[in-house]
Amino acid sequence: MSKEQEIKKLKERIEELEFVKDFQQDMIAEFEKITGEELSKKYLPEHLAQEIQRKKKKLTK
Repeated sequence: MSKEQEIKKLKERIEELEFVKDFQQDMIAEFEKITGEELSKKYLPEHLAQEIQRKKKKLTK
C-alpha cells in the first residue's frame, strides 16, 4: 500500500470515528437532558464532558 493510499484510508477512518463520537455525545447529551443526571461529568475525561455540556446547551436553544 502506498503512503498516499494509507493516508487516505486513515483520513477516512478519522472521519468515521469523529462521526461516531459526535453521535455518542449527542445521545449522552439527550439522556442527560431527559434524566437530569450528569453522568458525563462523573465518568468521562473533562474535555469530553465539556463538549457534551456545549451540545446540551445547543439542544436547549
